[in-house]
Amino acid sequence: SISGDYALVGANEDDDGGSNSGSAYVFKIVALQNAKLVADDAAGSDYFGISVSISGDYALVGAYYDDDGGSNSGSAYTFVRDGTSWSQQAKLVASDAAGGDNFGRSVSISGDYALVGAYQDDDGGSSSGSAYTFVRSGTSWSQQAKLVAGDPAEGDKFGTSVSISGDYAVVGAAYDDDGGSNSGSAYIFIRSGTSWSQQAKLVSDDAAVEDYF
Repeated sequence: SISGDYALVGANEDDDGGSNSGSAYVFKIVALQNAKLVADDAAGSDYFGISVSISGDYALVGAYYDDDGGSNSGSAYTFVRDGTSWSQQAKLVASDAAGGDNFGRSVSISGDYALVGAYQDDDGGSSSGSAYTFVRSGTSWSQQAKLVAGDPAEGDKFGTSVSISGDYAVVGAAYDDDGGSNSGSAYIFIRSGTSWSQQAKLVSDDAAVEDYF
């Protein structure tokens, strides 16, 4: 992920905090490494760095095999830049974290908002998936909403990919079957105040089996 003069690169099987604990690297546009980010509570097989996103002075790093809410429940970490230094600001976890949800498999940050995918969440059926929005107030981050598809189904893996920009969020469901098995889809959500609602479901005009759109 890149924003302005800074780039963020994940290395989710780095071993600094234990086997496959993961890390992420910040680079400045001059192509010199500016910082290496690791979780304050790094542990083996957390896979910190599986997903990354950067916006202005803030970075977001997913660790989808973190175990705080159960085995592989997942988490994400926010970092803030002060000059050339980066420090961990918050650790994000789902309010309803459960083992195997893989929260943090996808992340996106834009301004004061963060979006984190949990593509193995089971609210709409096994591995139907979900995504969570978080908002920053000062130095604190809090969960704002949990997003799920309007038509969730087992195995859709909603949250495979996520992106947020302004009042809009998009969430990919690569294993959705509307155009054939694993043809895939994406969902647009819009924010009004503190509430998020689904606005549209996107599918390709030429959807086909195993396109993983």
